[in-house]
Amino acid sequence: MRRPPGRQILNWVGLGVLLITAGLVIFLLPRWVSAPAVDSAPSTPVVDRSAGAARANPQPTGQPPLSPWEKAQESRIRRETQELLEQILSGQKLLEERGVTVWAEAEHEQALEFARQGDELYNQLDYRGARDRYEQALHIVQDLQERVDEVFADAMERGEQALADGDSAAAIEAFDLALAIDSIDRAATQGRARADTLDAVLSLVRKGDRLLQDEQPEEARQAYREALELDDQAPRARQQIAAAEQLIEDRAFKQQMSEGFAALYDGRPESARKAFTRALEIKPASADARSALQQSNHQITARSIESLILQAETLETEERWHEALAKYEAALKLDSALATAQAGRARSALRAQTSDRLDQILAQPERLYDADVLRDALAFHERVSALSDPGPVLSRQLDRTGELLEKMRAPVTIELQSDNQTRVTLHKVGELGSFESREVRLRPGRYVAVGSRDGYRDVRVEFIVDPDKPAPSVTIRADEKITFG
Repeated sequence: MRRPPGRQILNWVGLGVLLITAGLVIFLLPRWVSAPAVDSAPSTPVVDRSAGAARANPQPTGQPPLSPWEKAQESRIRRETQELLEQILSGQKLLEERGVTVWAEAEHEQALEFARQGDELYNQLDYRGARDRYEQALHIVQDLQERVDEVFADAMERGEQALADGDSAAAIEAFDLALAIDSIDRAATQGRARADTLDAVLSLVRKGDRLLQDEQPEEARQAYREALELDDQAPRARQQIAAAEQLIEDRAFKQQMSEGFAALYDGRPESARKAFTRALEIKPASADARSALQQSNHQITARSIESLILQAETLETEERWHEALAKYEAALKLDSALATAQAGRARSALRAQTSDRLDQILAQPERLYDADVLRDALAFHERVSALSDPGPVLSRQLDRTGELLEKMRAPVTIELQSDNQTRVTLHKVGELGSFESREVRLRPGRYVAVGSRDGYRDVRVEFIVDPDKPAPSVTIRADEKITFG
């Protein structure tokens, strides 16, 4: 039996609707109702939403199905919720690494509570409500992230202040908080170490203060040094070390000044100068030490001058003129205006020159062979001999010089030998002619005799007439005949 055509068309339409509905259920419905997986597992006790979402009824009974537009909006909100959750988890991890439970436990717990509430709403497919809770949690997390550096800086400031105040407990608490935020911060680590030794350091500083008050600066300095060994930034230790060292320096300075003045008053200026010099080394800018040193130097100079003058006068009495002259010149180097030394220097210089001149005449008698030299020596001897009270040394020099000059003035008889054919000429005397033997009286000195003869070479004979030696016999003969080519 054939079916009517209209009935057949209706059957085909119904079949198509059933196929489309089945496709929607199979391919699209799971995407709309299932929650996407989160990449990283949460560190907070956030509830797993995937299982609850799978069990949840995607469309409550009795409600009309969602339109495609509503489904798209719901999908967008779900994605936003997932992004918020990821930001919360990332922020929470960073905060836990910065010790958030130490410095903001209540606020952190509030953020976690909002996140748990968001999880519950998400699992109930209330994406809008979940998003609101996640936004509240994220706001707290972000606020805490912005505050972490401020909290760290405040903790460091409180720690440093506590160290300055000597409050070790407060310092430890502050630096522990700073290290909970940044466990490798150098300043926080050092501050924490200083806080550990703070009580011992303060005890040593107090000990040093007591010793300083008891005028025991060396012992006080040692206590302060021990404090600095524990903490090189120990409060007041460096300042108090400086005070102790100043007291030690003042004490040493006073000691040297006292020793110097005692020596000065006892007539020991050299010892005084040493003490004042040490005092000036301790306090180079001290006007008192410099003045005292000048005073001791003046006394030393006066003593030195007095001693030099006395020595010079003694040397004058002994006619040691060069030595006396040296003493007077040394005194004048110390005081160039000293009249006594000036007169003594002039006197000693003149007598030294006189003595040197006489010694030179005696040491080089051959110079007197020259008539001019002999004449000057005779005049000098006469002037010196006119001095009153010449002294024994000068008198002896004058006597010896006078004897020498007399010898040099007295003629000596010498014999000249020749051949009666040679003509003899004696320089400084004149021509003597030819002879076989002839005596001549000559003053001591150097002489030259020249013999000449026709056809013979001239002969030249030099000889010395020395009053202290036997008279020489001089032979002058021109006996070398000249031969012509």
